[in-house]
Amino acid sequence: MKIRSLLFCAISTVVVASVAGCAMTPAGTTSADRNRLGADELNATNSQMVYEALELLRPEWLRGRGPVSLTDAAEARPNVYMNGTRMGDLDYLREVYITDVAELRYWPAGEAGARFGMGNPRGVIEIIRR
Repeated sequence: MKIRSLLFCAISTVVVASVAGCAMTPAGTTSADRNRLGADELNATNSQMVYEALELLRPEWLRGRGPVSLTDAAEARPNVYMNGTRMGDLDYLREVYITDVAELRYWPAGEAGARFGMGNPRGVIEIIRR
């Protein structure tokens, strides 16, 4: 009887943890959705430039995350890529019109290193053109 009680408690704990984990993610959104922006979302901001739209929709993509190393105090920010080519830092987004963009993707540092190579310690914002 004691084993059944322990088993029931263990199963109950797993079920409660699973339900709580599902409740933490808003309905219809995934972490992949937070790392993508489509043309419709960008156009809805009524901004002309990509940087302005990101300030409204995903300001966390634009934040620096402190220095990369102890010897270099400069704040590191995400790099910007288009068609697999590095275009520069976030200031490049001030020159790109929303009408030229099909999609934006944010790649966290680990994924950015695997996809675009080393030298992206704060991630990458990838522009996919129309």
